[in-house]
Amino acid sequence: MNRIFKNTSSLFSAHLIGRLGSLVITIWLMPRYFTESELGGYFVAIALTNLIAILTELGLQNPLIREMTLHLQQTRHYLGNALIVRIILSIVAYSIMVVSGLYLYPPIIVKMIVFLGLAEIVNSLAQLYRCVFRAHEEMKYEAFTVIAERGAFLIIGGGAILRGYGLVPVCQVMLAASCINLILSLGFTRFRFTQLRFQPSREIVKVLMQQALPFAIGNLFNLLYFRVDAIMLSKLSVEGVEANTWYGLAYTIVNAFTILPGAFMMGAMFPVLSRAWEREKGRFPGAYSLGMRWMVLSGFPLAVGLSTLSPEITVVLFPTYTPNEVVKISAALQWLSWAGGLIFITTAVLAVLRATDKRRAFSVLMGTTALLNICLNLYLIPRFSHTGAAIAMVISEGYLLIFGIGYISRHIIKLRETHLVFRTFLKAIVLSALMGVGLVQLKGSFSIWVLIPLAVVFYGGGMALLGEFRERLRFD
Repeated sequence: MNRIFKNTSSLFSAHLIGRLGSLVITIWLMPRYFTESELGGYFVAIALTNLIAILTELGLQNPLIREMTLHLQQTRHYLGNALIVRIILSIVAYSIMVVSGLYLYPPIIVKMIVFLGLAEIVNSLAQLYRCVFRAHEEMKYEAFTVIAERGAFLIIGGGAILRGYGLVPVCQVMLAASCINLILSLGFTRFRFTQLRFQPSREIVKVLMQQALPFAIGNLFNLLYFRVDAIMLSKLSVEGVEANTWYGLAYTIVNAFTILPGAFMMGAMFPVLSRAWEREKGRFPGAYSLGMRWMVLSGFPLAVGLSTLSPEITVVLFPTYTPNEVVKISAALQWLSWAGGLIFITTAVLAVLRATDKRRAFSVLMGTTALLNICLNLYLIPRFSHTGAAIAMVISEGYLLIFGIGYISRHIIKLRETHLVFRTFLKAIVLSALMGVGLVQLKGSFSIWVLIPLAVVFYGGGMALLGEFRERLRFD
């Protein structure tokens, strides 16, 4: 238990610092120095490169962590063979990025795609070395690389913006920061965990790819679901790429909070869930309940609080924008807040499916979610622009949660074994609703700098009084 929270704290702290740095660049600096069209093009370039970069993973990351967790003495051989596969896939993915950019977008966006795409490729290689840190449950090394990468981007990229450089040099800085990430990740792996020499093994590649390919389809659908809305916005909205600015700024705010489920479930809990499922099945219900409870405890108040205060938060964060522009960002933020809260819980669902090697279920669930999201965007974006894309994400996350929990309850762990989760769920709903009512009543009288701490104290204190923090968090 101590290791889980130590690793979660390391990853959360590092990614929090990284996200705060990104917020400074994206929320504070960029809107002041670039036009809506320029910023919208930047968000389009990020969405396209992120989407195509999934081809470099091909579902390899989680099976690699899983296998290295179970066979720590074979770490270097699993890592080396995975690296061969990823280099080949990276060449293919980068070619698709450049060709797609040339076909779909003007030259300035293509230039950003060239450098952002290379940054994605470099980060994908570094991610393999981070898999070593996660398999050995030593996330402090990943935390250090995250802080170094994001810190470099904040200092150098922020300086470039302040000195009047354009978005293309900012993208070049992002590439340089990614290279720092790769060099540090490689160094930590070499000197702290394993030698980098390995023997190419058809058997290892076969084992990894047998697990990865079904997940690759699901992962592709997963990122398609998260990124296709930004690409569709630029083509379907009457506001063009400017709609990407309003949506992208709101999405960046919400995305800053989703580091917690990523750090906790996919970082610290994933090796624990994998090991429990394979070797200690009696401990699996406790591990599942632990992860799900903390995601419920965190997700509900985020959704309610951020949605309630979104107009006030938008005014504070974007003082240079006109009232009409602030309303546009706020409208998307109100809906995306609910999507962000649901992401906390659906991250736990997806972590369980991956840890238990439910490849087909994962792929079907993500495929149907992506299809639903695309259909909703086709209908909603032409009618409601960027707000329609936000509504589509909320509905899609709700679908993912309902059917994901349903599958887990039928095929992995019975509901009667997770009674603590249901009790936490009810407590979180009641306290979050009361917190929301209080915020509505008080927000006309106090600033957000007072309201946010009050909401945290009320919700946290309420959970403590209800005994939620006194629940025994053991796996056995």
